[in-house]
Amino acid sequence: MKRKTMTFLTALSVTLTSSFMYEAFAEGKQKALTPQQKNQYYQQYAVILRTINLHQPDTDLKLVDQKSFKANDWVTPNRFRKIAKDRVKVEFASTFDFSKKESTSKSKTIHAKGTSFAISITGTFDTALREEAGRQVFKTVTSMTSTASSSKGTWRQLGYTATLMDGGRTYDVTVGGEFIQHGISSTHNIPLEFYCSAEGVIN
Repeated sequence: MKRKTMTFLTALSVTLTSSFMYEAFAEGKQKALTPQQKNQYYQQYAVILRTINLHQPDTDLKLVDQKSFKANDWVTPNRFRKIAKDRVKVEFASTFDFSKKESTSKSKTIHAKGTSFAISITGTFDTALREEAGRQVFKTVTSMTSTASSSKGTWRQLGYTATLMDGGRTYDVTVGGEFIQHGISSTHNIPLEFYCSAEGVIN
C-alpha cells in the first residue's frame, strides 16, 4: 500500500468589474467614519443582505460580526450593495497545470472576472495494487485540507465529500468552505477530481 499526498492551488474569485474595483480603491481613502456612522452603515448592510437573499433563493450571504470589520470594509451602502451582488455572481471554471515535475503534485485554478482568492488544497490518499486489474488504484482518502494562500480574504474549510469512481481510478471530491471578504460571509463548494494511474501516480 502506498500513500500519496496531492496539493492543489485553486483561486476562489469574486466577480468585480474594473470600474467597480477603482471605486472600491477610492472608497478606502474616504474620511474615517464615527462609531455612530459605522452602526448606521452596519444596520443598512444587514438590510441589503436580507433583501438579496430574499430575491436569490440559492444565496445565503451573511454579515460578519461588526467587530471583525476591517478599516477598508467600511464603504457606503450603495457600494456595499454592489459588492454583495457581485458575490452572488461567483463562478468556477477550471484549468490544470501539469508543469510540475513531482508526480504527486498538480495545480488547479478557479477563474472568474476580477480579483482572485487563492486556496491551497491538499489531499492525502492510500493506494493499493489490484492484482486482477494489474494496476494501482485508490484505496481511501486519509485527509483533505484547504488553506488560504492569499491575504485578500479569509477561507475556512467546512468539510468535504469524496466518491470513488471508475473502479478505483478516480476520486470525485468536493471541498466546501466559508469565504469572508468585505464583511460578507458566503459558502462555496469547490469540485476536484483526482486520478490514479496504473503505476500509482496521482494527478
